[in-house]
Amino acid sequence: NYVHKYFCDIATHLANLRLVLTSGAKIFYIVGNSKFYDTIVPVELLYVSLLKQYGFSQVKSEVLRKRNSKKELYEFAVSAEWK
Repeated sequence: NYVHKYFCDIATHLANLRLVLTSGAKIFYIVGNSKFYDTIVPVELLYVSLLKQYGFSQVKSEVLRKRNSKKELYEFAVSAEWK
């Protein structure tokens, strides 16, 4: 499953990223929620959850803009800080 593989890859990325970040490092991701087979995938919320799970702090997500494709799709800035 494409969606499952994507989030497994992001989890691996975050697990490895924390090994090279210094304390206080800030990270930012620009992501868009998605829709597969009439199901909305809240990508931004999954990023927030993974970042917290991997020990990042100051985790937040904010809407940047509405995407042009479908009315329920948005672009988000997800940010966090490494301890």
